[in-house]
Amino acid sequence: MAEPVIDWPGVRDATAQLLSGYVQVDTSNPPGNELAGARYVADWLAVRGIPAQIFEAAPGRGNVCARLGASAPDGRGAILLLHHLDVVPAEPDGWSSPPFAGAVRDGYLWGRGAIDDKGHGAVQLMAFALLAESDAPRARDVVLCGTAAEETRGEDVGVDWMLAHHPDALGPPAAVWNEGGGATRLPPLGGRTLAGIAVSEKRGLWLTLVAEGPGGHGSQPLRDSAPLRLSRALARIDRFTTPIRVPAPVAETLARLAGALDFPWSWLARLARHPSALRLAGPWLDDVPLASGFVRDTIALTGMKSGFKHNVIPTRAEATLDVRLLPETDPTEFLAALASVIADPAVRIETGGEPPGRLEPSPWDHELFHAMEAEVAAEWPGALVVPVMMPAGTDSKFFRERGIPAYGFIPAVLDAELSRGVHGQDERIPLEALETGVRVTWRTLVRLVAPEP
Repeated sequence: MAEPVIDWPGVRDATAQLLSGYVQVDTSNPPGNELAGARYVADWLAVRGIPAQIFEAAPGRGNVCARLGASAPDGRGAILLLHHLDVVPAEPDGWSSPPFAGAVRDGYLWGRGAIDDKGHGAVQLMAFALLAESDAPRARDVVLCGTAAEETRGEDVGVDWMLAHHPDALGPPAAVWNEGGGATRLPPLGGRTLAGIAVSEKRGLWLTLVAEGPGGHGSQPLRDSAPLRLSRALARIDRFTTPIRVPAPVAETLARLAGALDFPWSWLARLARHPSALRLAGPWLDDVPLASGFVRDTIALTGMKSGFKHNVIPTRAEATLDVRLLPETDPTEFLAALASVIADPAVRIETGGEPPGRLEPSPWDHELFHAMEAEVAAEWPGALVVPVMMPAGTDSKFFRERGIPAYGFIPAVLDAELSRGVHGQDERIPLEALETGVRVTWRTLVRLVAPEP
């Protein structure tokens, strides 16, 4: 069947309009207010004749799902398009446009969530609507969901709540297309597009170090005070170097890169796949935090709290650590090693809950991965597609821990400057990226729902 004629510039403009309105719905988390975002999505779909259902998990905290049923079902499971409704907060100071205005100018749409994750959601929504308009038979269901509370931990109102209370509304999915990866262009590839599809991610382990000791008057210093004990523990952690390991997705990324690069980059990629070589490269890796994060467990000091008056030695001091564990790291063993490094019984480690379990990567030999790969190649001829491990966490973990393959990919070419806008100032997305994103998403879905020959 011939591909229908689609006015892609018109799709670009319609997607920009959709996203502009979506950004204007302030769903900053905290407090969330995702229910307003869910209603915006449901209303947009209703205008196009697509019913959606809203699931309110708590006052003001909502999720939204819609389904395109199979017209010629063949027994294959649903494809779930997933994005999150909440965004991180944004102060207007330092922004070129107000962060919740959804301004369109200079070829970009500006605003908090323009990429993470409302831009991704708008692309999915438009592709979903285009699929609904098509007369082509669908052999499987496609489900679209916008969910709450991705940007914070410990809030049981988003994907985890939906899986516990309304699992059928999410599919149940055979595979999930979520945020995570993306496309860029690297000089060593000679201008070729590099598309990374996330098949795995590091697991977040948020820790609080608590030191306790005697207090007193500031004129009489105490060597065993809580602040000093904590500072000595943090100094030991700063000197602690976690071991290097190469997770399977990272090894596959390097293998594919090695075959596409010229010397000396190809030699370096092949060399980097060997743990012994990585150990020799350890000092260099530690100067490049992103590179180091792909082969090490990382520990970041994110907060300190102690004292209430200038001349009083406090009896308690706290520090918060953002730990990111490689997929195969045993959290219990890591915590034991960290306690050994601290080496002070007066400094305890609080986890705030059960440590995360081990997560297996989603297979890159999978129909969703292959469909993405084929459409990326069609959109950007010569593109190199690689499976990647995300250094940060997403809601994909809830599916992977249940054995459901989940893949993260925003089909847009974004450079380093644009990527810095995520959780930063002047977050924005090129209008061109909205058009290509919808096209790649729609064509991938068409490929996935087509009846098998």
